[in-house]
Formats: sequence, C-alpha cells, structure tokens
Amino acid sequence: MDRELSQTEIKEFMASNGLDTSILDEGSDLEVYRQGGELIADFFRSIESRFVSIEYRLSRLEGGRYGHQKD
Repeated sequence: MDRELSQTEIKEFMASNGLDTSILDEGSDLEVYRQGGELIADFFRSIESRFVSIEYRLSRLEGGRYGHQKD
C-alpha cells in the first residue's frame, strides 16, 4: 500500500476536491519540497539511531557497574 502517486493522480484528486492545481504546474517546486522532506526524515532517523546506540551503551555500562543488565 506504500506506493507513490503519479502527477496525474495528484492533479485529478486536487481538481475533484476543488483545490488549485496551478501549484503543480510550477514544476520542480513540489519535487524540491519532497526531497527536502526526505532529507529531514533521514536526519531524524539518523538522530534516532544515535540515541538508540547511546542508550544501549549506557545500559551496558550500568549493567557492568552493578553486575546485572538493565532492560
């Protein structure tokens, strides 16, 4: 279910709901926003991964210090 909509499908949806489709005719602006959104999502995934890694290492350090592993 995770498929990308075509430009035509987006235009048809917008037109059928009375929305202004002229923004799609401006071309690459939407592509720039999409790429920016992907960069932001990648950034947050990277940050999340770092936090998980830090949390794991802290958990191991605490487990080693007290002789047991914390969940």
